[in-house]
Amino acid sequence: MKKPRNPRRRRPAGRATEPDPDRISILDRQRGLAVDRGRLEAAVELVLAGLGLRDAEVTVTLLSDNGIRSLNRRYLERNRPTDVLAFSQREGPLPGSDERVLGDVVVSAETAARQARERGIPFNEELDRLVVHGILHLIGYDHTDRPSEALRMGREQSRILRRLHHRLPP
Repeated sequence: MKKPRNPRRRRPAGRATEPDPDRISILDRQRGLAVDRGRLEAAVELVLAGLGLRDAEVTVTLLSDNGIRSLNRRYLERNRPTDVLAFSQREGPLPGSDERVLGDVVVSAETAARQARERGIPFNEELDRLVVHGILHLIGYDHTDRPSEALRMGREQSRILRRLHHRLPP
């Protein structure tokens, strides 16, 4: 019996980097917006490669505003939706942990769509920005303690997004 093809793994010709579904997981847990999971997976792969983290493992979860509000309230004690949360697996002592596992990036698709409209950019570009932002948090970048750190993170985020948008369609 012939094994059925997995349509999620097909990629358009010309992509320089093939995403690895065992390292990158895209979980769409919201119902309101259509998300191109294949493109988002390719974007994550390119971001990781650009950071020199080709073997890293990361999960990106897309939620509704209500879903991310619940996480924001539970973990940060902020009872409101936010655009992105990052849960690093590299913080604190983790005996026997796998260094390749970065953690989880959680994005509100609803907030991303709203912010994309406000900025006059495509939804995919805003998703890219939020995923890059979340991945930078996973590897230790921060923007809340000192202005110099915020500037450093902003520059790195801009550098990655410029390279990413030269390689992927909007």
